[in-house]
Amino acid sequence: MPAFDYSQLPILISLIAILIGLTLRGLWLWTSLTFAVLFLYVFDRDSIVTLVIYLLTASLLIQGYIQIKRGYQNSQQLGKTDKFTFAVDGNNLLGLVDWELDRFLEFIHELERDGLKTHLFFDYSIRRTLKENDLMIANETVPMAVCRVMGRDRSNVTVSKKGYGADALLIRYADRERITVLSNDKFNKPNEDRFIQQAVRRLERQNLIRRVDLVENTLTIM
Repeated sequence: MPAFDYSQLPILISLIAILIGLTLRGLWLWTSLTFAVLFLYVFDRDSIVTLVIYLLTASLLIQGYIQIKRGYQNSQQLGKTDKFTFAVDGNNLLGLVDWELDRFLEFIHELERDGLKTHLFFDYSIRRTLKENDLMIANETVPMAVCRVMGRDRSNVTVSKKGYGADALLIRYADRERITVLSNDKFNKPNEDRFIQQAVRRLERQNLIRRVDLVENTLTIM
């Protein structure tokens, strides 16, 4: 049985210390690195270069692993994301059809008959349209009323809080999920849209904002 080479003991202790730091992370990592370098400086200066080479090699391997894992996760996420899912600017499109719910729903149902999924976004002010059409029930919240009236599941309806618009919610959702926005809005209002301009530009570069307009009095994707 070969005798243990005690000359390698300092660098082994240093590597073990760094491994513990990597496991604990945070301040422990920097403490372990400092300890390893100082330990070798005192007991085996010649091994400092070897330690640096080990650390550089390990960092490259770890970084490569992280990038591969991240790419794999992104590809899985993109695989799960239905590119034919639309984030619909509900208030904007309702405005185009003079707030007639039937005409708006006809457009949504036509999309879904073609196998296309939709997620509807409304400003809280949709409550006024529901009230004017006597569609609100006592003690019913606005999201609940929208879901009931439009035959929607709560998971694909978003209503902004009272006093707020839904544009930011719509754009951020579409940007995060990489899905197409359906709206006639340019999302360039200086005050209201200033916090979502970067997300809007990302969506526009990917052609993920599609304009909807009236063609022969029918909502149509342009």
